[in-house]
Amino acid sequence: MVRAANTGVTCFVSEFGRVTQILQDDTGNTFNEGVLTGGINLPQERQMTFYARHGEWFSESCAVISALALVSIFVRLKVAQ
Repeated sequence: MVRAANTGVTCFVSEFGRVTQILQDDTGNTFNEGVLTGGINLPQERQMTFYARHGEWFSESCAVISALALVSIFVRLKVAQ
């Protein structure tokens, strides 16, 4: 990822979330004018992400499990009365 900012940090971030390059002056200040050059690796294969493959599957399954838990609690409360 390349992050370019007018009022912030300009940097390159790897696919693992690590900052690999950052635009700084000699004192380490990141609020300065300048140019940062670097290389990026673009994947040759178009691999779909989990979300693109499965969509809202995870959130829907969490909703179903939560609904089943609420129904279970409601039924137990009715039986106990």
